[in-house]
Amino acid sequence: MTRRNLIGTLAAAPLAAEGKTVEVSMQNRPKAAFDPATVNIRIGDTVEWTNPELITHTVTFEAPLPEGVKPFGSGDIEQDGTFKHTFTVKGEYKYACKHHKNLGMTGTVVVT
Repeated sequence: MTRRNLIGTLAAAPLAAEGKTVEVSMQNRPKAAFDPATVNIRIGDTVEWTNPELITHTVTFEAPLPEGVKPFGSGDIEQDGTFKHTFTVKGEYKYACKHHKNLGMTGTVVVT
């Protein structure tokens, strides 16, 4: 293939679709929770968690996770802080706020 043909082929190739961003809010009332608690996304999509509350929260992913994915998380998220993660592996990701897990502050990301 000549250089001209290669450039023409690349220019004609469709651009990869950009993933979407899904927003999750952290709430304290009526109870500590992620809203929505479950999100369904596709590979390449991003989830953005926002903490509008005065109380510090986290987004902490722990085992079991899809094969090859290591535990990860946000660390502490203060008021008006955010955490974003783009998911590149299919599977179910369960997470919790490490400070409020015992109060039921858990969530799930399902990636297809």
